[in-house]
Amino acid sequence: MRPPGIPLTVYTAHGCCLCDDAREVLGRLAPELGLDVAWVHIDGDPELEARWRTEIPVGVMGGRKVFKYRVDERVLRNRVAGGPGGSGRRSPARP
Repeated sequence: MRPPGIPLTVYTAHGCCLCDDAREVLGRLAPELGLDVAWVHIDGDPELEARWRTEIPVGVMGGRKVFKYRVDERVLRNRVAGGPGGSGRRSPARP
């Protein structure tokens, strides 16, 4: 049984090509960084549409935005490790 990962919520929508790019990058990084990614589709939810539509995809970790539009791998790694502006939750696992 693996330990619980760091929760990352990604707000997305159908037909969003930047969201597809984020899914590809996070598919590669999530296992390495120990992220538990939850994809939330904003389509049809007026509250989520109003809050996130102009910024998708948006990644939120520990109540803070960690990316919008594109996943910056360096910034995400820093946030996971608890660097400046990071979540401070834990460092990624080392082999």
